Amino acid sequence: MTTQLPLLDLFLIIFIGMGPVKVLLVYMALTRGAGPEVRRKVAGKTVGTATLIAIFLLLAGSLMMRVLHFSRGALAVAGGLILLVLALRMVLAGGENEDLGPVSEERLMEMAIYPMAIPLLLNPIGIVALTVFSGEATALSHLLLLSGMVLGVAVIDYGIFLSSHALARHLTHERVLVLEKVLGIFLAALAVQLIFGGVLDVFGGVPG
Repeated sequence: MTTQLPLLDLFLIIFIGMGPVKVLLVYMALTRGAGPEVRRKVAGKTVGTATLIAIFLLLAGSLMMRVLHFSRGALAVAGGLILLVLALRMVLAGGENEDLGPVSEERLMEMAIYPMAIPLLLNPIGIVALTVFSGEATALSHLLLLSGMVLGVAVIDYGIFLSSHALARHLTHERVLVLEKVLGIFLAALAVQLIFGGVLDVFGGVPG
């Protein structure tokens, strides 16, 4: 990953790392019985939290790598392992139609931070990418451009959250289950690629 990638590639990486696909199912399940105002609050809290952390990683990721003495390869391996665990849980989880029951607004706002904002919306891929982008940015303009992309993805996420319940009647439990399994397989493949790239980066930097 490098900030010298084409702009579209950079945007797609950020969208994969901070996109709504995985968290959307959780959001819809948790807010099914909530009113429109509560849904907006939960969506705003989720997107806002993920966005603030993403901007922080862009601004301070390089410093964190230097202070904690880890390479981008090590970060990629760690992020890939975490993502792989999440993906395997999605694929291997049972298919029971779990009724979450009514959830209080206070509890919803807590869950908007964890697990919805982190690690579902801003996932390990996003954390790794933004930290690496921070380390490779050579000018303030690069950070401003990347921050603009993060904000753009956040606007898309928020819009999808607010319109998601209009699609709820078309998403039966069986359809959601199939989507979750397929998504889990794709995320597992991304996780393996992230680990593989990280291992190559680590060992590629070791003198032969």
